[in-house]
Amino acid sequence: MKLFLKKILWFSLLVLGLLFIGELVVRSIETPYRYKADWLRENGDKVKILVLGSSHTYYGIIPSVLGDSVFNLANISQTPEYDLALLKTFHSDMPNLETVIVPISYFTFRDPALEDMDHGLCVQYKVGMGLPLHSDFSLYNLCITDFKSYAGRLRNLIMPQELNICDTLGFGLGFDLAHREPNWKEKAVDRAHDLTQILPGRPEKVENVIKELVSYCKEKNIELIFITTPVITEFSSAIDRKQYEEMREKIRGLRENCNMKYYDFFMSDNFKDEDFHDSDHLSDIGARKLSLMLRDSLSNQ
Repeated sequence: MKLFLKKILWFSLLVLGLLFIGELVVRSIETPYRYKADWLRENGDKVKILVLGSSHTYYGIIPSVLGDSVFNLANISQTPEYDLALLKTFHSDMPNLETVIVPISYFTFRDPALEDMDHGLCVQYKVGMGLPLHSDFSLYNLCITDFKSYAGRLRNLIMPQELNICDTLGFGLGFDLAHREPNWKEKAVDRAHDLTQILPGRPEKVENVIKELVSYCKEKNIELIFITTPVITEFSSAIDRKQYEEMREKIRGLRENCNMKYYDFFMSDNFKDEDFHDSDHLSDIGARKLSLMLRDSLSNQ
């Protein structure tokens, strides 16, 4: 019996040792999150315009096209809470920051907190970016708690695959026409329904976070610009009108009370099929077009 327990103990220690080594290896692998944090710490003094937000701006705004001194700090599924936390965390590294661009999307006020949507992304923010939203002693500070990503990155060392990547200024790569699915338009209705929350969501909470973002920018003398990126007609026709009007009402309230600039491209007819990667994300062609339009708007202010 003692021999059996000893073997169990040694086996357990071996497994724990391997997992610990794996944790160290995974932490050393660069991700877009770590790359962006490291880049800002080293080059933040070059940034005058910062792009925040979700995949709509991650894949939708190209810094090199928008203008000089622009960096894209948007990430997939990034919520307003994380926009605010990122701005506060890295603002000291950007002493010349003048403008911040943030998207407001159809789902912005209805989406649950990121912790309830994707535990793994919270790990990326904590481990990869050092964002102080969670304690150093929380599970979000362990890569292995997102075991799927943990195992995938270890596997990628042996069998390299293309993962979520960005260019040198933070723009998300991979949403070009070459990677667009053949039946992308047919999925527009399902996509709209997926982003429609039947439950009330947390509009007041999100609105308060956005107001805090507005106040922070005002206090720091930073111009804050909100944008709603374009979608295809098949998507906009399938959305829930109540949820859409709620978004519009919140935006109107923010504009009246906070005097914020807002560019609405949601139903713009300036974007064609080639401009989209899917029903609500721009392709590289569309991202270039949107970035040029934004550049013109900013230069004409």
